[in-house]
Amino acid sequence: MIKNLTKLLISNSYVRGCYRRIYGKIKGDIAAIQLPETSVPEATLISCRSSSIEGPRINLLVPALSIKHVFGGIATALDIFQAMTSGIANVRIILTDESSFQFSDNPAFSDWQIGKLDDDDKSGRWIIPAGDRYNKTLCVSAGDRFVASAWWTAVTVRHIRTWQRNVFPTLSSNRYVYLIQDYEPGFYPWSSRYALAQSTYLETEGMIALFNTSILRNFFIDEGYKFEHEYAFEPHINIKLAGFLNQVTPDIKEKRILVYGRPGVARNAFELLVMGLREWVEKDPKAKDWTIVSVGEPHSNVDLGKGLQMQSFGKLSLESYAQELLRSSIGLSLMISPHPSYPPLEMAAFGLNVITNGYKAKNLSQVHSGITSLINMSPLSISDALIRLTGNDIAKNSVAITTSNFWAEYISKDAGYSDLGSQVLELMSLKH
Repeated sequence: MIKNLTKLLISNSYVRGCYRRIYGKIKGDIAAIQLPETSVPEATLISCRSSSIEGPRINLLVPALSIKHVFGGIATALDIFQAMTSGIANVRIILTDESSFQFSDNPAFSDWQIGKLDDDDKSGRWIIPAGDRYNKTLCVSAGDRFVASAWWTAVTVRHIRTWQRNVFPTLSSNRYVYLIQDYEPGFYPWSSRYALAQSTYLETEGMIALFNTSILRNFFIDEGYKFEHEYAFEPHINIKLAGFLNQVTPDIKEKRILVYGRPGVARNAFELLVMGLREWVEKDPKAKDWTIVSVGEPHSNVDLGKGLQMQSFGKLSLESYAQELLRSSIGLSLMISPHPSYPPLEMAAFGLNVITNGYKAKNLSQVHSGITSLINMSPLSISDALIRLTGNDIAKNSVAITTSNFWAEYISKDAGYSDLGSQVLELMSLKH
């Protein structure tokens, strides 16, 4: 009875009008009493206090160290930091976003020590969670040098260096390393975060810019950014994934499409990716013969039409991810940014024919012959690429060959950053 009465009321135009007016008034009143955002929490500065520790100490600022966060940019930052600090006794990893850390969060660091911001300063290898920094201070000495790994960590490093020069006026140099792994203003709409991220590329005094790929560095050059000291390094395939490469053969490839699906990360263009898959399913009668799976971030299975679904496997362990790479024939991974991103490279290394996108000067088809780099991103262009790659068993019966020096370095068994680390330390006046 109540259900029928509700339907009757909703069907009345006068009642609907009253409802809209009441709802609008309530919504407006709620908005009026909500406090506006007046800060950018991740860019909250870390206050400092003086330390008498002598000698050089290298500090890496990363958002987090827990194993669930250590992939992509954080994993690369840790690799670079390890190369820089080999042979240096005093090192710290400062976690800007994590308020606590224990060894079970990442057993790889069980031989380090865990401290707190307000603890007395000590020599050795320390992990300092700094996510909760209100009314707390970080010990900083004249010998401290810093490595920033994301824009908000660079904002913090800029503040610490200013404090350091004021407290230690005889300090001859306090250069810092800024590990630039993407054009981070592009992660946001035009906003406070956009402006803050961009500012870290404009205030370059004392900066050693270290670019994750020459492709990304070329983008910054083309955009007019200038740095007194700059280096670029090419990425290396994850060492655990590399252990599976000897198993790659055309024989084990299935009619399986591996999608890098992250609906929570706008630059991975999940909606566009799904629209392209649906266009392909609608146009290609052979689509029904293929299995489509999504990895990277958990989400519900996605209906692609005609009874076909994209199954979500979420975030996999490296071992499970390697098995998917071994089985799959086609990879689909979009990244609307000047950085090439790792998934298309990993897919190509495992013999998948890959569909990704270009961005300005980024064109991964020049890196590897098995990568199709779309200039015009649209459902139609994705669909056309899928039709081409799934036709005539092109994907299932071939393992693409390498085509560039970038690629040779990416899969090199001698991969490492020791030479780069040594050069950077010399610029920081800390070469050992």
